[in-house]
Amino acid sequence: MLLSLYLFLTGWFAPLANRKLLSRLKQGKEDANRLDERRGIPSVNRPDGELIWFHAASVGESLSLLEVIDSLLEERPLTNILITTGTKTSADLISARISTRIIHQYIPIDVKPFVKTFLNHWKPDIAIFTESEL
Repeated sequence: MLLSLYLFLTGWFAPLANRKLLSRLKQGKEDANRLDERRGIPSVNRPDGELIWFHAASVGESLSLLEVIDSLLEERPLTNILITTGTKTSADLISARISTRIIHQYIPIDVKPFVKTFLNHWKPDIAIFTESEL
């Protein structure tokens, strides 16, 4: 029941979320070239085959994933990785260290239409979230 209510309410927040994104952009907290990713609109195509999605909430969590991902890719040569983060700092860090089988995207804002667009495009086979706040 609560999930249904939450999803219903967030469906109405897209205009507010867009205004917040523009405000964050003016403050230098968003990447102008990749702002659509925060709306769930991908900047690259989904690769064929298995796709494992890792989300890292912070820079530290991003760094902690890299060794795990390298091992996973070594063991699974047909697997591709999608890493999502929410900050420019973590995006820069990940982008500088990834290989051709790893894609970085910004996590969409938690608004139903944005998340739906993201999931419909990427269709990950599995999602793994790393958040130290939990």
